[in-house]
Amino acid sequence: MKKLKASMKDIPKERQALAQSLYNELVFMQKTLSTLKEQVEKEGPTAMFKQGAQEFLREHPALKAYNTTVQRFSLLSKQLADLLPPANAVPTKDPLLEFIK
Repeated sequence: MKKLKASMKDIPKERQALAQSLYNELVFMQKTLSTLKEQVEKEGPTAMFKQGAQEFLREHPALKAYNTTVQRFSLLSKQLADLLPPANAVPTKDPLLEFIK
């Protein structure tokens, strides 16, 4: 996240507010993912579900939330990365400056 925060300075100023908002969400999601992961590691990927007379083993709710959050985290990461200028972009030469040289 530190590298991502440092690279945000390359985002055009008109998109900085959006980038900061996405970054804040990613930080929150990263903390949430860490908490959910610890819970799944501690309690296991499955849990007993009981409703009335029915009782069965199902996916742990924390694992389900983790999987959903990971997908959203990836999506937001891509959206933020798309705001960055291309890494291999050749700087555009200004014809006037080239003429002056």
